[in-house]
Amino acid sequence: MSFADALRDLAGQRGVTLPTAQHPEPLAALDYPLELELKNDTLATFWQALGLPGRPEPVVAAPVPRGYRTTTKRRAVQDPGGVTLTFPGAGPSRGGLAPSALDLPEHLMVYTFLLERLARPPGRSLAPVLNWVIVRGTPGALAVILNVSVFDARVVRAGKHLAEALQQAPLGVRSGFLYLDPTASDYYLEARRPGKTLSFKRLFGPDWLQVEVDGVRLRFPPTVFSQVNGAMVGTMTATARGLLAPLGEHALLDLYCGYGLFSLTVGREAAQVVGVDFDGPAIEAARAGAAYLRCGDRVHFLAGRIDGELLASRVRLPRGPECVLLDPPRQGTQPDVVPALAARGPQRVVHICCGTDEIPREVEAWSRAGYHLRRAVPLDLFAGTANLETLLLLTR
Repeated sequence: MSFADALRDLAGQRGVTLPTAQHPEPLAALDYPLELELKNDTLATFWQALGLPGRPEPVVAAPVPRGYRTTTKRRAVQDPGGVTLTFPGAGPSRGGLAPSALDLPEHLMVYTFLLERLARPPGRSLAPVLNWVIVRGTPGALAVILNVSVFDARVVRAGKHLAEALQQAPLGVRSGFLYLDPTASDYYLEARRPGKTLSFKRLFGPDWLQVEVDGVRLRFPPTVFSQVNGAMVGTMTATARGLLAPLGEHALLDLYCGYGLFSLTVGREAAQVVGVDFDGPAIEAARAGAAYLRCGDRVHFLAGRIDGELLASRVRLPRGPECVLLDPPRQGTQPDVVPALAARGPQRVVHICCGTDEIPREVEAWSRAGYHLRRAVPLDLFAGTANLETLLLLTR
């Protein structure tokens, strides 16, 4: 049983009609209290049906449940009628743009502007090679990334013309980029790109985005992952801090650390911090953040593929007690990661699951390694969708 299927079944039992299973925002048309009720009841049923220990705590509500996404995307589709900006399951477009109740309104204004520009020269020369349009950031500090299948003089020239128009328009766009992906992958910012040629070009503006959390300003490259719900990031760090407390004399191992969100906020209370991530640019941003915050003597970052071998050979055991925080991608951890972490003997572990369906597998792995689930705190990080972000506290 998947969480999304269980939620859809429960909605049907209660006479609540939802759009098709492929719809990217299946709950966005509901009143938010009803959405929370469905998610809480579905999670309780899911927990019991799969034999998970204890019970989950109530879902922490999103302070901004609609119009919150700070990273949005649209697939560019070229047809005889022109360009459409859409995404799978979105349904009919409005004026060539797939609608959304969850994207920031300022992002939707940028897409509308770009559609009009792509319909006339020189945008027409860019449209046939455009894979995705990505908008990132908050109002007044937006970045536009044009994912294209070809880099040549004509494409770059058209990109520069579009960049000039974006700078002149009152849309709050602060930077623009071209991003090469000849495979036209569904992974709009994570595809394997050519390594021996120019594959990312700044058209204008700063080459970083910024987030402020817990009074700390952190910068990161525009292609690096960040949480999509900016209004909930502070709730995430506060929840993680509470579950790990007291850190005090403990070392903190922060896996899948990205640009250092948890290392440089929650980790302020730890004796020392080691952050690990596979993404080199993210680690470079994390190191720059540590240097800016003048904590580089206590907080260190390591780039590498996170698996059992890396944990055994490259991440030293601290002299004192250790806590672990890990925030893996939606597919979860590699099979050897949990046993390798358990072998280190951390006193407390906070394992963040951004896919509810991964919780049973991860909890079972920790159970086999001698760790027990103590608390499960679900956050409605993806309001309007059939997803939750859940922080699991595990101890020996």
